[in-house]
Amino acid sequence: MNWERLREKILEENYPTEEEFQKIQELYDKISGFIEEEYGLETHFAGSAGRKTCMAGDKDIDLFVLFPEDTERHELEQKGLEVGKKTFENFNADYHVEYAEHPYSKGRIEGVEVEIVPCFDTDPEDIRSAVDRTPHHSRWARENLDEEQRKEAVLLKKFLKTQGLYGSSLKRRGFSGYLCEILISEFGDFRSLLESAEDWPERKLLDPEDYHPEGLSQELESKFSGDNLVVVDPVDPERNVAAVLSTQNYAEFIHEAWKFNKQPGIDFFQEAEPDYERFELEQEIKDRGDFLVIEFDSPEEVDDVVYPQMRKAVSRLKSKLQKNDFRLFESGFYVGDEETRVFFELDQHLPAVEELKGPRVFHGKDHMEQFTSKYDNTFIQGDRLVAKTEREYTDARNLLKDFISRERDELKEDGIPNYVAEKMEEARFTEPVIEDDKWLNYLAEKLHVIDQ
Repeated sequence: MNWERLREKILEENYPTEEEFQKIQELYDKISGFIEEEYGLETHFAGSAGRKTCMAGDKDIDLFVLFPEDTERHELEQKGLEVGKKTFENFNADYHVEYAEHPYSKGRIEGVEVEIVPCFDTDPEDIRSAVDRTPHHSRWARENLDEEQRKEAVLLKKFLKTQGLYGSSLKRRGFSGYLCEILISEFGDFRSLLESAEDWPERKLLDPEDYHPEGLSQELESKFSGDNLVVVDPVDPERNVAAVLSTQNYAEFIHEAWKFNKQPGIDFFQEAEPDYERFELEQEIKDRGDFLVIEFDSPEEVDDVVYPQMRKAVSRLKSKLQKNDFRLFESGFYVGDEETRVFFELDQHLPAVEELKGPRVFHGKDHMEQFTSKYDNTFIQGDRLVAKTEREYTDARNLLKDFISRERDELKEDGIPNYVAEKMEEARFTEPVIEDDKWLNYLAEKLHVIDQ
């Protein structure tokens, strides 16, 4: 199938019809009209539906209520919630309050998910909260993407979603919708972007509005130093739109672009159900290193809090194992509705005695004196002093057990973040293969028993 036919087929399945866009616009107009009549406040249709870059089935309404710039923050929060409450009640809709930088209302009106978000109506350079930037993002996308490029943005979003790379939450750490739109504007279309991406270096800089023609300042170089992809925000020259993108996901994107360019196909846009046999997973685990799985109750916080804390916790556990000479092959964590699990594939057992290399005898008597004063059983191996000592831990399970079975405050002092430490003090060991399909799917993907 040639690309034009393939593109047409993907868009037919994934891009909303003009009639669907019209219906969603009419609903927005009804909601906006009520707010303007009731409160005298203008609104902005943000989000991908407002920009016509949404995928089919993702036509949510993100309605931003624009408060005057001189509004006090506490007034914006209180009035914003009042606007949300009255609006949902007016349309006989259930709703609830959610929290980002400040609270906002979320519910369903006529079967459509609607968010009513208060923000300050400011210029881009004067934003007072992160959400103030969103209307400017929407305006930029509308002005810089033509009708065909909006469809190209959807192709990119679907491609990324299929590969598990779409979404800028701290759980996913992938590509945001706004980033996709900027990339399409910058490269013109989906194919041109992928043809470029397969050759991207370890660090790629894009500056759509040419804010930094002579390169980033030293201050911005330092600010973006850990970012593989730097895309200067068209409405904020000191912000990287791709800051949340992980190194792993950046590398995955380059790899998938290369694979697609070699042989384009519909499978790059079709999300397959996990396809593996439980026996395959069991056999894979049996054929690999030793597996240790720690399980505890999931922290009762939002993903953007839990996932960064879990990454820090796993990093601390890995460091503890490695400092005690346990060789790690693979590790990861899974946060479920009820339980969270951390797994390590490693060499679980070590000899009771280890040999510590000391100085060469030619380094002088002071070094020999210093080394032999620390250890009793020393001898020469070649031209170097060596000491035999007994390991504190010969079993990784015992090390982890001692580490995680302490009080929360002790865990926090040893680098385990607060919400994880609270749950981890009640952690227990479990087998890798248990009756939990979502966990097994995660483990199968992680161990490449199935493709992501």
